[in-house]
Amino acid sequence: MGAELNNTAVKPKAAKRYGDPWIWGIYCTLCLVSLVEAFSASIQQVGTAGIYGPIGKHAITLLVGAAFLFVVQSISYQKKIFRWSIIGLAILTIVGFILVMKHGQMLNGAVRSLDVFGFSVQPAEFAKLATVLLVALIMSRYQEPGGVRTVGVVLSAVVVLSFGAFTYRQGFTNTAILMCISLSMMLIGGVQMKKFIIVLLVYGIAAASYHHLTSGGDDVENESVVAENVVVNKRDIDRSTTRENRIARFDWNEDSCLEHPLTTMYQQEQYAYMARAHGGVFGVFPGNSRESSRLPLAFSDYIYSIIIEEMGLVGGIVLLILYLALLGRAGHIAKRCTRAFPALLVLGAAVMITVQALSHIAINCGMVPVSGQPLPLISAGGSSIVVVNIAFGVMICVSKYAVQRGDDGKVSQSDNGADAGSKVLQAENPAQLS
Repeated sequence: MGAELNNTAVKPKAAKRYGDPWIWGIYCTLCLVSLVEAFSASIQQVGTAGIYGPIGKHAITLLVGAAFLFVVQSISYQKKIFRWSIIGLAILTIVGFILVMKHGQMLNGAVRSLDVFGFSVQPAEFAKLATVLLVALIMSRYQEPGGVRTVGVVLSAVVVLSFGAFTYRQGFTNTAILMCISLSMMLIGGVQMKKFIIVLLVYGIAAASYHHLTSGGDDVENESVVAENVVVNKRDIDRSTTRENRIARFDWNEDSCLEHPLTTMYQQEQYAYMARAHGGVFGVFPGNSRESSRLPLAFSDYIYSIIIEEMGLVGGIVLLILYLALLGRAGHIAKRCTRAFPALLVLGAAVMITVQALSHIAINCGMVPVSGQPLPLISAGGSSIVVVNIAFGVMICVSKYAVQRGDDGKVSQSDNGADAGSKVLQAENPAQLS
């Protein structure tokens, strides 16, 4: 009888069955914004794909991403297949990078994509997710009282530096995001401050050294080629010149970009500025964008500027709050986990999405130099949408299968085929709040 009462006390609620409703709500809201704004910002593609061609392709991509989400959220993070899938994803990502180096396609001035059965796949996007999952797996395995064992910190840094070596030549922003994600997870995972500072210094030295080794090549491309998205024949383009040009022309005073002539070198910053100015406080309403027909990559790298133009400053702030709310909700879920692995999974996935969103917003608002970063789940792009959907699936998975509290305040760890002997699942959550 006592066992029956205890099972009743911790009987799963709706959140246990379907996942956290707040994460589902944020996901559905972002998908809705994505459909509306991708359709509005795709006017440049209408001439070749027809009026409904771009939005149709984007809707199919969202459906494919949603399929990945439903598969991932249905698999308990406690099962061996989940952990083996993490290792498999990392291996496939490395293989993808190698194939891109040999058979890659030019995209926005760099060889960064691979054609797979007619779909353009960018390994750099999957590297972000692989970093989150691998770092969570490693730090959970090497938890110790008061922090993380040195071997765990070293392995986590090696993972980031390995992926970063591939992403750096395609663009420094992706490498910087990988480093930010891993550093955030190290803080969350309880890495001792001394070790954290050492990792930070190693990242800085590695980035400076690689930049020195890759700089000094022939200037085979200029900024106008990148802005116009012109495909060139040279396969391995040195991105160091592009980075230096973008940093050199960057000015914290955004008004100064309007003082330059309207050329392909400055058109991204100038048209993005015009879009935000045209939107004002409340915007011109979706579908009435003026700059979407002129702003390069308005449907992907600069879609936030179009969102502000159509929804105004208010809409831009609301969207920013959505991403921050996702991070806050992930923190709430992590607080309820007794083990390190699910806590690192849910927070790592949320950090990945939020950091990329903040990077996109900062670039669009002229706070950092120009660089191509999609707005998670909203910008057009297959690889990014699939990766973000998988990240949402991981968060929902944790919210379903991690610790749940019953009506009597007791906690119960769902087994769901758990590998109870795994050291990954035994480590206690260092970020748990009392």
